[in-house]
Amino acid sequence: MSNTNKNPYKDFVFNLPENEFKNLDEAISMRKNFEKYGATDFEELAIKLKREPICPKCGSKFYVKHSHTPNSKQRYQCKECGHRYNLMSNSIFNSTNKSFDTWITYLTLMTFNVPLEMTEELCDISHPTAMLWRKKVFSTINDYQDRINLRGTVWIDETYIFDSSILHDNDFTSKRGLSKNQLCIVVAIDIFENTYAVICGHGKPTKKRIYNALKDHIEDNALLIHDGEKAHNELIEKLHLRSEVYKADSKSNDYLLHMALINNLCSWIKRYIYRFVGMRKENLQSYLNWFVYLLRVKNSTNKWPKLERILRHLILNEGTFTK
Repeated sequence: MSNTNKNPYKDFVFNLPENEFKNLDEAISMRKNFEKYGATDFEELAIKLKREPICPKCGSKFYVKHSHTPNSKQRYQCKECGHRYNLMSNSIFNSTNKSFDTWITYLTLMTFNVPLEMTEELCDISHPTAMLWRKKVFSTINDYQDRINLRGTVWIDETYIFDSSILHDNDFTSKRGLSKNQLCIVVAIDIFENTYAVICGHGKPTKKRIYNALKDHIEDNALLIHDGEKAHNELIEKLHLRSEVYKADSKSNDYLLHMALINNLCSWIKRYIYRFVGMRKENLQSYLNWFVYLLRVKNSTNKWPKLERILRHLILNEGTFTK
């Protein structure tokens, strides 16, 4: 019996020389990306999203069209300083020699917070490249949490992780409990699922540290739901917050019910951080920024597909990353 479901292109593809097969494979990827994102490379997507050419040297938006690159991309000349550049010069994608498809795969993996080793394997890139790309993406959201404003009903708590960087200190001694060996992360979320997470020093935080961490991110007169830590008092007083306290007690149904949202968020953050074994302390805030940004993106997938929103953010972001 003949196989009526046989793919008519199978023999054709299997008989192609290696270079022709590679070209065909690239063309197929380009078509898939065009159908999904409306573009086959970063410049096409930038044009679609109406990115403005900006001089990477002086920041001017005044230009004239000058010439084309060897691969037929438009070049511009700054009217202010005379510098010549292209549409992507002032972006993290400037001079990338990897395909749009490779970047799409990499960014997709980043949305699942996979270890670098997996991105290297699936994207066929080196460890330094995988690390550089992650830092480039992180650089675009360094100030993302600066604009977060929590309102209405707000939950806050602190979670702690061991600061592995101190293992290299000559005077390191292991300590129990919430010691100076623990990094404190202040976590907050409001009723609208706006989230905030920031490093707040070592050990249990003081009133001043809590106030400085949250004073610009919670609306005055909001209802603050917390566990009654004394370190929260200055924040409550100075922002005129209404306070609702549930003392930490794993046997209390009231505590478990009313603090579930913030407790779950703290657990998610710790699980997320523990995926990246060997992370340097100086990079921790960048990872927290990405976590908060990605949580917002995932919560809005009904309005805007996850990867399309991330691509739009990266394409329209102005600024390059320097090693």
